[in-house]
Amino acid sequence: MSRIYDALKKLEAERRGAKGNGHNGGNGGNGGSGNGKRNGNGRSRWRWRFGRTQRREAEPRVALDFRLGPEVEEAYQRLGTNLLVAPGPDAPPVPRLLGVAASRHGEGTTTTVAVFASILVRRRSGRVAVVEANLRTPSCDAVFGVARNGGFAELIEGRAELPAVVQNTAIPNLFVITSGQTALGPSALFDSDGVAVALTKLREAFDFVLFDLAPVNVYSDASILAPRLDAALIVIEADRTRIPDVERTRRTLERVGVRLVGSVLNRRRDYIPAFIEELL
Repeated sequence: MSRIYDALKKLEAERRGAKGNGHNGGNGGNGGSGNGKRNGNGRSRWRWRFGRTQRREAEPRVALDFRLGPEVEEAYQRLGTNLLVAPGPDAPPVPRLLGVAASRHGEGTTTTVAVFASILVRRRSGRVAVVEANLRTPSCDAVFGVARNGGFAELIEGRAELPAVVQNTAIPNLFVITSGQTALGPSALFDSDGVAVALTKLREAFDFVLFDLAPVNVYSDASILAPRLDAALIVIEADRTRIPDVERTRRTLERVGVRLVGSVLNRRRDYIPAFIEELL
């Protein structure tokens, strides 16, 4: 069976090579795209390539390429439609403060937040902010290529005003607020009275705010902050995250009153060559 699979993969590579240097969403002809299919919302597949880190748990430590391939674009557009288009007059309001969480480290929450934020900017033409609410292993500064010089922690504690902690990104109308620094533990920080004031300021200044939350099954931070947001998404890494871990994450968030509006199946891998899959 392995010989057949290797032969099919070789044939597929030859077929792609005959067509040129590849295409978006194909074999990595566009900057950040590359090997390994991933999934934006559990249906469409997409590809990224990141540099390896020393720790398997860490988020990507390289700047993200926002030149999305067509499959990535379509996947996140569907995610945006599911969240932004109300199905009826009795539907709950569109979530403007949205948390993004996972069961454990390394499942792609930061990547999901960054890509989805870029889609929201182009789709709604409004001001969108990404807030690094993962004070345990922050990585938004690396993904967006900004400095970690004051951020969400200082805003909550009242040591800095919102304009001082908001940083521009390479995408117009997309802003980022890094985690910042505090003498308090993350759980104590998110349980403080300053959180409500900070969230009010963010809601007034931006059309949408996406929060990169710490892993739910590892820390209690998300269970403290997420109930104060409008809703939350769960990011699941395909072929790695176990179903019991996802169920535990869901129960933990629902137990504290978080409104869950969906999940993102990330990094799905295909074991059938693409040209054969097209025939199925």
